[in-house]
Amino acid sequence: MIREYEDKDFNPVSIIGRDITLDYTFKLSSAGKCYVYEVGKDVVGFAIVDLLGDRSELIDLCVAPLYRHKGIGNSLLNKVIEVSIENKCENITLEVKLDNTFAINLYKKNEFRIANIRKKYYNNGSIDAYVMQRELW
Repeated sequence: MIREYEDKDFNPVSIIGRDITLDYTFKLSSAGKCYVYEVGKDVVGFAIVDLLGDRSELIDLCVAPLYRHKGIGNSLLNKVIEVSIENKCENITLEVKLDNTFAINLYKKNEFRIANIRKKYYNNGSIDAYVMQRELW
C-alpha cells in the first residue's frame, strides 16, 4: 500500500535511504512530498518528489533490498507520475548514476529518456549521472 509520509516513518525511511548513500539524511524541501510503500505495517520503500510549479523532480526512490524485484519501485514511480499530473506538471526530471542499470531500465520502461549527463555529480564528484526526463502532456 502506498500512502503519504508521516513523522513516524522517519526512522524506516532513513534506514532504507542508507542504500542510496551510507550518510543518507531524510529531508523534504518546502515543495517536497514523500510517499511510502507499506507491507503490513512495515515501510519497505519510499519516493520523494519536489513539485515545482510546471515541473516535478524525483529526488529519491528506494526500496529495501529484501523487497526489490516485486514491482514496488514501479508502483512508487507511478505514484510520483500520478501526483505530478494531478499538480499540472508538464514533465518530471531525475538524476541517476550511470552504472545503476536497474534504475535506468525502470525509468526507461516508464517513458523517461536520457536528456543529458551531469559530470562528476555523485560521490563528491567521482561518478557521472544521467539526467532523465519524462513529458507528462
